[in-house]
Amino acid sequence: MSVTNAMGCGEQHGYEESYRGIKFEVNLLKKVRLEIAVNQDFVEKTTAAIIEGARTGQIGDGKIFVLDLAECIRIRTGDKGDAAIG
Repeated sequence: MSVTNAMGCGEQHGYEESYRGIKFEVNLLKKVRLEIAVNQDFVEKTTAAIIEGARTGQIGDGKIFVLDLAECIRIRTGDKGDAAIG
């Protein structure tokens, strides 16, 4: 799992701020990006847990993208596939 601070926009459209009397529009909002690799058996459980923990019903709850991993190799041991993911 990797957690990354990110900037982005979507339906929220940003907000307006002023600094020293000058107004400007902030289009990019602070976001958090999670990248999680799981074996196929855990995809549904993982997405369900994320939805349960993150859903507020408001704009900005985010999106989940489920992608196939072409290959996974653990560098330290040389394990490949499911064994490398854990």
